Amino acid sequence: MKKNSLLFFLLFSVIIFAQKKDKREGAYSIQLVSVESPKGIENGKIDSLTSTYEDSLIKINWQYGVSQIGFDLLNKTDESIKVLWDDAAFISAENKSSRVFHKGVKYIDRENSQAPTSIYKGTSLSDLISPTTYTTYVSGKYGGWISKPLYSTPAAIWSSKVEYKPELLGQKLKVVLPLKKDDTTFEYLFVFKTVFKEKK
Repeated sequence: MKKNSLLFFLLFSVIIFAQKKDKREGAYSIQLVSVESPKGIENGKIDSLTSTYEDSLIKINWQYGVSQIGFDLLNKTDESIKVLWDDAAFISAENKSSRVFHKGVKYIDRENSQAPTSIYKGTSLSDLISPTTYTTYVSGKYGGWISKPLYSTPAAIWSSKVEYKPELLGQKLKVVLPLKKDDTTFEYLFVFKTVFKEKK
């Protein structure tokens, strides 16, 4: 009997140990790592710590929001520029491209054509983008509009700690953001990698 109890205890301990997860205080996020700038735009600078990019045309700072990416875009030129939403795109870690919609567009209208947004010279635009294919409507008593995360991460439940998974880090997410000045379109490709920011 004692032998069986000891065996059960050892087996139980092994199972518990195997199921123990690495949980840390912090959050999954993204970090700007590179930018493919348009022809004619040179000497662009990246600050990966703040996810900021700057060149002679624009200065843009990105913020990750789980199901969307926010940005503050400064027009550095002496003329207005336009954000061409219909030509913008989000490219997932699986390398799948999706149309995007931005702040002010209703969920139900997300697949419709979106008018360009003008940014007057020397001013900035605060906006966000979300892939249209990541937002769906669920019917039923507890249904409604649901937007899934830009990349799959374990959520914290009843705790400030989340499960840390190294395999989720280093994935590449991309945003194509076309800007128009006069009759010239400048297409930017912003590349982000997935990171885990520990709380200090």
